[in-house]
Formats: sequence, structure tokens, C-alpha cells
Amino acid sequence: MAKQTGIVKLKGTIGDINYYETKNGGHLARAAGGGFQKGAKNKESMVRTMENATEFGRCSKTKKVFRIALAPFLCVRKDGALHGRMMQLFTKLKDLDRVNGRGNRCVARGMETPKGTLLLNSFVFTPSCIISEVLAASLHYDFDTRTLSITNFDINNVGFPSGATHMALTLGLLHFNFDTLAYQLKNSVPLYIDKNYSATSFELDTAEPEVNGTAVAVLGVKFYQKVESTYYLFKSANAVGVEVLGVKGEG
Repeated sequence: MAKQTGIVKLKGTIGDINYYETKNGGHLARAAGGGFQKGAKNKESMVRTMENATEFGRCSKTKKVFRIALAPFLCVRKDGALHGRMMQLFTKLKDLDRVNGRGNRCVARGMETPKGTLLLNSFVFTPSCIISEVLAASLHYDFDTRTLSITNFDINNVGFPSGATHMALTLGLLHFNFDTLAYQLKNSVPLYIDKNYSATSFELDTAEPEVNGTAVAVLGVKFYQKVESTYYLFKSANAVGVEVLGVKGEG
């Protein structure tokens, strides 16, 4: 990018060079083809690009707030691929909007469809730690009582990461308003289990969030190693898990 220094200031494209004026009154020159020229965004050829950009920005904002809402479960370890996978999910949810026209479609309307609920319910947050597979037990969540029942449990079937001596299970119930982006998350008291745990069934429950919105029940697992009286949290991909137990639309 070059700066115009002559007395005569040029504007427009001459050959392969584009001359333009900045907002602060400067005059610059650059290779033609970069950025929008004045009025370009109103051309028919640019309408679709602007529509896609608007919808992408709206999806990105919704995804960001949703991820923040689940931060207590997702902040333990950094997963560079999670952002992209969540954006794919939220884009698919937006695409289900049949109420608004292109450029105005949103995740909220997509979440009102049965397929939207199914997409969120089946989304895998932690592919390297699928909790239902780690526990090798039967999981049933009841939205009416806000209770998770785990049966057919055998501690000998649990997939402990190498070196781990304990695991902690936490139930979460998130109410998320996809229109206003208001939310509230309620968590259970963590249940700590070691390799000598003998129960074959147990329950976890939460209080009810006060915010109205789509209900999303999740289960989190963390693994630890106990050395004398100190517990050390594992942060490897197979030692931290979050799984969606169910999704229920508002009302």
C-alpha cells in the first residue's frame, strides 16, 4: 500500500492501481481488486456476499455467548478445534430458519424446529472423551425432576486415563434464550468417585434456572490423580468430557 504525495490527488482505478481517500482525509494507493469501492455493496453481485456476512456475524455472536454459558464445563482445557465445530453447528441451525429471508436468518428460528433440537442434542463437544462410553453405564435424564439417573454402573468398566485415581461427575442444566442471548446455568454438587466405588446406581440433580429459554442438560467429567492428600487435575483430551444429555424447547 502506497501513499499519494503529489499535488493532484487521484480517486478510482487506473490500470492496476486503485486510488482512494481514507476517512481521516489521507490519500492512498493500492493494487486494484482489494476491498469495496464506494457503492459496491449496493450492486446486485454483492448482495449475497453482504447477506452471508450478516448471518455469519449473527451466528458467531450467538455461538460465543453459548460457549461462555457453558464455560464451567468447557474452560478446563483449550480445544483449538471446538470453535470451528461449534460454528459449523450454529450455521446449520441458522440454515433451518424458514421464517426469515436470506440475510435475516437466525439460530433462534432454527432451534424452533425438531431438526434444530436434534442437531444440538447430538453435538459432540469432546470427541476424545465421550462420557457415556467412559462410564459404560445407562444414563437417563428427566427434565421434569431435573435429575440424571445412572444405572448398570460398574467401576471396573470405567475408562480411567492412565495414572488417574479419581473422577468427578457434574450435572448442569442451562436455560438459554436464543433470541435475547440471556442465560443461566445451574450445576449439581460434583460427585467424586474412586476406583473402589461400589454403588451400581446413583443420581445427580440441579436447581431450576430462573431464565426462560431452551433447556440444555449436560454432564461433565474430570479425572484426577491423588498423591498423598493432593488431587491433581488431568487436562489431556481423554480426561475432560462434556456431553449433552437432552435438549428441550421453551414452553
